[in-house]
Amino acid sequence: MTNHEENVRGAATRLHEAVVAARQNGLAVTWPSRVDDLPAIAISETGRPKIDVTVSADVDPSTAARASAAAQKAAEKVVDKA
Repeated sequence: MTNHEENVRGAATRLHEAVVAARQNGLAVTWPSRVDDLPAIAISETGRPKIDVTVSADVDPSTAARASAAAQKAAEKVVDKA
């Protein structure tokens, strides 16, 4: 195993332990979908993080409203699974 691989595995283990401990102590931790977003991991003392989705489209307003509602629902499912 290379030093880089050992470093990543060690950091992943420590991060896992920290997130589990945080959740056990009442914090909500939302995992990012990309490794580049790890520095912005969402941690909240007040509970579940809130995501507001905005849809901008060059379509009929009712179609845009339906797309926005669907996107919001999908985003909330992702948060619930985190």
